[in-house]
Amino acid sequence: MSSESCHDPRKSARPVVFHFDGGRPLPKEELRVFPRYMNNGGVMAKISSNAEPAQHSGKRPPARKAQIRIIVADDHPIVRAGIVANLKQQRDMRVVAEGNDGIEALALIKQHLPDVVLLDLRMPRMDGLEVIEQVNALHLQTKIIVMTSFENQEDIQRSVKAGARAFLLKDCSHETLLEAIRRVYLGEVYLLPQITQTLVDRIQTPQLSPRELEVLKAVASGKSNKEIGVQLFITEGTVKQHVASILVKLGVKGRTSAVREAVRRGLVRIG
Repeated sequence: MSSESCHDPRKSARPVVFHFDGGRPLPKEELRVFPRYMNNGGVMAKISSNAEPAQHSGKRPPARKAQIRIIVADDHPIVRAGIVANLKQQRDMRVVAEGNDGIEALALIKQHLPDVVLLDLRMPRMDGLEVIEQVNALHLQTKIIVMTSFENQEDIQRSVKAGARAFLLKDCSHETLLEAIRRVYLGEVYLLPQITQTLVDRIQTPQLSPRELEVLKAVASGKSNKEIGVQLFITEGTVKQHVASILVKLGVKGRTSAVREAVRRGLVRIG
């Protein structure tokens, strides 16, 4: 028997088993001998001459997909339990930890380094926005999905600007939540049409200046123009000018309406 036939795997009685050589291609002379043996990535592999016989069905077994590792952070136990119960039914997802507030959520993120975090925006001790900023400052690969009960322009803009990859309302459908997790895991930004529209409206709406925002917060606390002037070290006339500008930018006609609109947009919080 010639040496050529001894090295021809197509004439061997045993199955050919490949051992991948660290991703390095074989020399050209070996590639000519084994032209049809490749892995899924198109990289040639070395052949073991002492492989044991094996049964083959003719089909390559499906590759096992990595699970998406998730942390759920919400200060409402019932809401959190419902989300976790839904995620546990998914074969491609695994909840690795649950957080009850912002500080705990951040500690768990550092510990587990999850793929995705479902994060409530308003939590005690540290709110969701600060958690997002801390995660970005640490240069972690973790992707954040904000989940909240409030749909207002300020929260959406601040969340997306801080680095959130999706913004969902807690009453969204089960299918929407799962789709958002999978898309964000793949590196996409996931925003529903109504959230996108709200974000666009926020960008196109005239913005309050830092001083106007200070005046607005003082108005929301119930202070008069005179009291606001004393607090901010400006004249009462200047306060009136700021209030007039605020009414125009918010599209309202009175102080009470301005406060109501500011709360709706998330510009101020009462209580």
